[in-house]
Amino acid sequence: MLYKNFLEFNNFKNIIVTEKQLFPNIQGTFTIEFWAKPEATHEVDKVSRRGISKILNQRFAVTPVFGAYGDGDKSRVGIGISIGTNGVSVYEHTTNHLVATLVFETSINSWTHVAVVYINRTPFLYINGEIVKRGLSSYKKRVVPSGVFGGLSPYNFYVGGLQEMRIWKGARTQSEIKEYMNREITGDESEIFGYWKLNEGSGNVVYDSTVNKNHGTIKEAKWFGLENNQPSQINILFTFYIPSGGVETLNRQRFYALSQKGINCDFLYTQSGTGLQNKINTSIFVTNDENKIRDIISKKNYKAIIVATDLHLLKKIRNFGYKGLLIYEIQGLGFNKEHADDFLKNQAYSIINEYCDGLLYPQTPHLIQAFEKYYPSKKKFCFHNCFNTNDFSYEIHPKRDAPIIGWVGRLEENKNWRDFLLIGADLIKENPSINLWMFEDNTLSTQEERLAFEQKIKELNLDSHLTIYANQPHSQMARFLSIIGDSGGFLCSTSKVEGFGYAVLEAMVCKCPVLSTDSDGVRSFITHNLTGKFYDLGNISHAVKEGKELLSNKDLREEIRRKAVEHINKNFSPAEYADNFLNMILSFTR
Repeated sequence: MLYKNFLEFNNFKNIIVTEKQLFPNIQGTFTIEFWAKPEATHEVDKVSRRGISKILNQRFAVTPVFGAYGDGDKSRVGIGISIGTNGVSVYEHTTNHLVATLVFETSINSWTHVAVVYINRTPFLYINGEIVKRGLSSYKKRVVPSGVFGGLSPYNFYVGGLQEMRIWKGARTQSEIKEYMNREITGDESEIFGYWKLNEGSGNVVYDSTVNKNHGTIKEAKWFGLENNQPSQINILFTFYIPSGGVETLNRQRFYALSQKGINCDFLYTQSGTGLQNKINTSIFVTNDENKIRDIISKKNYKAIIVATDLHLLKKIRNFGYKGLLIYEIQGLGFNKEHADDFLKNQAYSIINEYCDGLLYPQTPHLIQAFEKYYPSKKKFCFHNCFNTNDFSYEIHPKRDAPIIGWVGRLEENKNWRDFLLIGADLIKENPSINLWMFEDNTLSTQEERLAFEQKIKELNLDSHLTIYANQPHSQMARFLSIIGDSGGFLCSTSKVEGFGYAVLEAMVCKCPVLSTDSDGVRSFITHNLTGKFYDLGNISHAVKEGKELLSNKDLREEIRRKAVEHINKNFSPAEYADNFLNMILSFTR
């Protein structure tokens, strides 16, 4: 996780000293991780377990604090990490003891993630999420992390940039390191002990975001901005099959977010679609003609092209001779997790590995698991999508007399419209005043699916209760969702699998409670009985039970409405998305 601001150290007693310079309560097993961009080499010492090495010209990103500091305990060593453009070394320090227990020589010329994991006094080194070296076990009884960053006189000081310094009380696994290295954390996570973002941008204090509040004082190091070295204009092209559904919503949302950072976004769809009615002030291309696509790319200096799902287009763009960043994006895949897994393993594997520079996907558990499993060496970026609640939020309208239950989707297997009709029919038996509103894109269903849908409506005698809204402009959905929420009803999401689930998010910001399957992608939004409700996929009676509680338990309902809005506002801000996206682009060039 890189920010636009970071601390630059220049080899002249530039250090950060936290209030507690040594952490003796964490012994033997812990993790230290950070992002670094070294600008100078460091001396490579021999690996040893005892004595005092001839230490010169070290670049201590983490200073090996004197282990006997505070109480004179000579059996305790403080851990330090030296990093230069020629590699990484791990040191331990106490009375008559200063040695490197791990040395790894490699070339480091750009922002790099470094993690040192101690397990029972033995260090393991990870570079960008990959384990690269095991060190020697310490013969000292107590091995503890240090709380000084930047260097140690007379052994020299770090040269370069630092960000995202984290200390964990436990040993992080490789999957945990990979999953979180490109994420901003809150500081409330289990096992986190110290978290210094090093992104304040001004002042002489760096703040510890954990409950320990072990803030640090900056001595001499200077703030620097990533934007100082970025081009005055970054042009990005986003591509997808059709302007409809969640990806079209995402594209409008990130257009807003990225434009706040001066990033120009264009969009290319290979088919026309109803989402084109949702106007945004930028270039939107609709073509499947290879010559026209080649011409679009050649006429504009795109820093990066983000290709969503379309493997063939990914390959074509690289074969056109495009030399910029090519990032493959997945927001959702098919109608079940097994399909997504099979697609990434068998259909996409060779094309992704050969033609793209990196992978982008939301914090959806099955996508995270599949990408980590099949693409361990490919550069990956996993962060929340965004939503602009300034333009789309709760609206006050005349209250309806009867509760409304809503549904948003397409008439297809994954969106699972049959279960919605069954749930609605059972709830209507309990309360005949209930109305059902379905919002769909009727240009995307097959004739067979449409006929099955109409037949099911007749079979369940729902004609008088059901209203179908086809191809509604996005600008109208806030009104509809607000009306549903104020009616005493809710949105019912019956999807089998969701990559992200914008319809659920939009309902929540409009104070419309949501009853949903645990379709994976919506876990980022819904905590059961706190910000929404879950029911078991395919279990109609369970859905009806939870739905009846939403309709009847007014206190729970109002609490869910309130907390849902708070959750979305806090965790899906456009500013945070823009920072994550810009850090992704800059990570390839710094």
